[in-house]
Parts: sequence; C-alpha cells; structure tokens
Amino acid sequence: MGFNTEYLGHLRITPTLNRAEVEWLSGFADWGALPDGDPFRLPMNPRAALAKAFADAGGSMSGPPVVPYGVHHWRACEHGDRISWVRSEKSNDAVQALTFLVEHYLGPDAKAKGSESPDFAAFTFDHRLDGVIVGERDDTDELFLIRVVDSVFRHETLVGGVAWWESPDVLSEW
Repeated sequence: MGFNTEYLGHLRITPTLNRAEVEWLSGFADWGALPDGDPFRLPMNPRAALAKAFADAGGSMSGPPVVPYGVHHWRACEHGDRISWVRSEKSNDAVQALTFLVEHYLGPDAKAKGSESPDFAAFTFDHRLDGVIVGERDDTDELFLIRVVDSVFRHETLVGGVAWWESPDVLSEW
C-alpha cells in the first residue's frame, strides 16, 4: 500500500535559470528517468523513451534507480525563478529529490558540470534554493516544514504524526 505526502509552497531559485536550463529541467521532469538511466543524458523525446523502455520491460522496470523516485515531481516554472511540487502519488521524499537536483544540476558543485555532455553547455551551475514548503503525510497526518536556506534543507515537524497501525488503542480514544 504505502503512503502519500502532499506539499504546498515553492522555493525561489537565484539567480534565475536561463532558458536552456528551464527547458532541459522541464524535459528531465517529463522523462522521470529510467532505473538504469544516465542522469546526464536526456532523450530527444523523453516521454517516448520512457514509454518504450516500460513496454520493452514488459510493463515494469526493476533495479535500483540512478535518479531517486520523486525527482520528476519537482518542476521549475517557465520563468526559471522558482521550483514547486506537481501533485503526484508516492512523492514522499522532497528533501532527497530536491537535494538531487541541486547536487546534479543547479549548484556550484553540480555533477553535471563535469559530465562533458553538450546538454549542459549553457548551464551556469550558480543557483541556490531558498524558501519554505509545507508537507503533510496521509498515513500519519504528520505536518511539517522543509526550510531551505542557500540550498541547505532542514525538516521541522509542526504536528507529530501517529502511526495508527502501531497504536490501535489511540483509535479508541476518539
């Protein structure tokens, strides 16, 4: 079964992404990456490549992903000045997903910088994320903030969740 997390808010990107960065990151979000995919190579038609790989694999893809699940649930806006969550199932680790984007494509030490891929020729690798995102888990009702300052993420619990399945007696108190 599993759980879902809903997010509200966005993070500011400074300096603003240039057009090439916005377009590449949008294509990357559409693609979502294959389990054995190269996080520095984006197919010419990301959606078609993903659909073909899924069909070739018989409807399921196994193996540990190179790109963490949920990364493609975070999208830069068309103006390149903010990134926000796109409603998606099982998008449960915003910190891991956003950290991946900073460490691979946005920040000064981004791994794409040394990839030698021509896709990144126009990337500036000088971006930072700042802001606050609110999250709520649907399985425990935990409510939390993710504070981001200069691309450093801090998780703050506002309302602690209850693991109902571990404490059935809690339900009788209602």
